[in-house]
Parts: sequence; structure tokens; C-alpha cells
Amino acid sequence: MDKEQISKIANKIAQYRGVIIHDSISIDALIGSIIAIYFARDDKNNEFNRKIIDDEYFSFGLKVRILEKLNFEVYKGFFEDIRRMNNIRNLFAHQVPTLDEGFFKKNLDGEEEILYMSDLHKEFLEKIKKVDEQLYKIFLELVEKNKMGKEQKQDGKS
Repeated sequence: MDKEQISKIANKIAQYRGVIIHDSISIDALIGSIIAIYFARDDKNNEFNRKIIDDEYFSFGLKVRILEKLNFEVYKGFFEDIRRMNNIRNLFAHQVPTLDEGFFKKNLDGEEEILYMSDLHKEFLEKIKKVDEQLYKIFLELVEKNKMGKEQKQDGKS
């Protein structure tokens, strides 16, 4: 393998990583927004986001667990998809791929297998379409619910 081939692989890795990490950050932020809208009053929402949701110790896993406990109506397998996406994101963020464009992973038998970046990337993109759509639906429903609640309060004051 020559320098040009290695450079080509490095560029492909960077491209996959960029897409997966960027999309993961968006999903994380959207889940954080849903939690903030659900728990914080409008006048405290930004502060709640800054001081709690965006805290480095408020992990993605915790956000997903809270979202799960809120019992929103979601498609079957939604939380499994989010967790799988996060596992894929962690592979790209924390592991060095092989020169044949994969990641080593030990299976349950203790044998090593290779998970190929292109397959993981494809799986991630398939899952994010459904997850993103579901999260936006929840987000917009909460925004609408809050809006209706405000209007009812204002009508009650008049």
C-alpha cells in the first residue's frame, strides 16, 4: 500500500466520521431540546439548557434514558435505533480503523470480527432518517402543546 492509497483511506474515514459525528451532535441537541421544553418553563428554558442539558456530565445515554421515561409515542425499535447509532458514532470517534477500512470488534465468542466503515455508515444513515423524523415530531408536538397552554393561560387572565 502506498502513500496515496493511505491518504485516500484517511479521507474516506474523515468523511464518514464527519457525517456521523455531525448528525450525532444534532440528535443529541434535539433530545436535549425536547427534555428542556418538557421540564422547563419558557423563561427558564435557555438557562436549563446551558446549566443542565449542555453540562459535560449530562451524557447522551442519560438524555436517551430520560426521553424513554417520558413515554412519548414512538415507533417500535426507536430506542434501539438511537443506541445503535450512538454505538456506531463511538466506533468512529474513538477507534482507529484498519487499512481495509473496518474496525476490529470482539464478538460474544471472543473472536475478532471486522465491522466495515461503509456498512456502518450506511446503517447509521438509514437509522438517522427514522430517528430524526420521530424526534422532530415529538419536538413540534411539545412546542404546539406549550403554545396552546400559553394561549389558554392568557385567555383565563382576560
